[in-house]
Amino acid sequence: MEESPGAALSRILLGNRVQQAVHVAAKFRIADLVADGPRTAPDLAAAAGLHAGALYRLLRVLAGYGIFAEDEQGRFGLTPIANLLRTGTRESKHAFAMWSGPPSYQLFGSLDHSVRTGEPAFDELFGCEFYEYLARNPEHGAIFDEFMARQSAPMGPVLAARDLPAGATVVDVGGGRGELIAAVLAAHPDARGVLYDTGRALERAPEVLARAGVADRCDIVAGDHLKSVPAGGDVYLLKSIVHGFADAEATAVLANCRKAMAPDGRVWIVEFVLPPGNTPSPGKLMDLLMLVGSHGGRERGEAEFRELCADAGLELTGVDVTRYGYGVVAARAAG
Repeated sequence: MEESPGAALSRILLGNRVQQAVHVAAKFRIADLVADGPRTAPDLAAAAGLHAGALYRLLRVLAGYGIFAEDEQGRFGLTPIANLLRTGTRESKHAFAMWSGPPSYQLFGSLDHSVRTGEPAFDELFGCEFYEYLARNPEHGAIFDEFMARQSAPMGPVLAARDLPAGATVVDVGGGRGELIAAVLAAHPDARGVLYDTGRALERAPEVLARAGVADRCDIVAGDHLKSVPAGGDVYLLKSIVHGFADAEATAVLANCRKAMAPDGRVWIVEFVLPPGNTPSPGKLMDLLMLVGSHGGRERGEAEFRELCADAGLELTGVDVTRYGYGVVAARAAG
C-alpha cells in the first residue's frame, strides 16, 4: 500500500527520535554485546551497567525498525542493520551513529538561527568555531576523526584506480589520518606521498601509514592550507576540504595548489556534486550542515566548481560522480 502524505510526514518528523535511539545503542555498544548470540535485556543491562527496563524499551523500539530483533525468549540479537553498529568491522557505521549524538544532534536544533541570520549556529551554541571545539573536547574530536575516516574509506579504491604519472608525488591536503593517501600509494608502488594537515588531525597518521605499508614513501607535514601547501606535487588531493570554506577561502586553497604544483600537475577535489532540481542527494543535507556548522562553507554543483577552479587559475577537466555520492572533480592548470 502506498504511504499517505500524512504518514510520510509523520515518519520524517519522528526520525530524530529513531536516530537518537540508534546513537544510544551505539554508545553502549549493544551490537558488540550480542555479536556471539542473542541476549535478554537484563543480561545486557548487567553487562553494560544500564537499567534493564529502560534498555528493554529502547531495544523494543529499535527492533520495530529492523535494528536488532527480539526472539520468543525475549532475547535481542543482530539483524543485518544492527550488525553495522558493531565496532571494528570493515563495514561498521558505529562512528556514524556516535557522531549523530552531541554536538551534531544539538546543532540541527538551532537550524532556525542559521536560516534567520545566515550565520553558523555552532558558534552561537558552543561559543567557538567547530575545529576549536574539537580541540577543546578531545573525546568529540576522536569521534569526529573516526567518523571522517569511515566516511572517506570507500573512496580509497576509487582514487587508487585513477591514473597517475610514473613516479608521481601525491599531496593529500587536509588528509587527516591518511587513509586515502595510503590507498593511493599502496596501489602505485612507484609513487610518493605527502600527507598535509593540522597537527591534531595528524596524530594517528604514522600508525595508519605504517599499517598500510607505505610509511617509507609518505612524508607527514603539519600546516595551514589557507596559507600554503607543500610544493612540487603532481597530484593535489582534497577530500571534503573545499566545502568547508566560503568561495573566497576555497579559491585561495585551490590557488595555493595551483601555485605549488608541478607544471603538468592535477587537482582532484573529492566532494558532493549537487544535482539540479528536485533530485535527492546526501549533498543537499550536507549543505545544511555546512550552513549551521561552518563560516560560509557550502556544497556546490558542477558549474560552481568550474567557476571556483577558474578563479584559482585552474581548468576543470571532468567530474566523475561515484556510487558513494561523492564526486571527483578533476582540474589542471588553465592554459
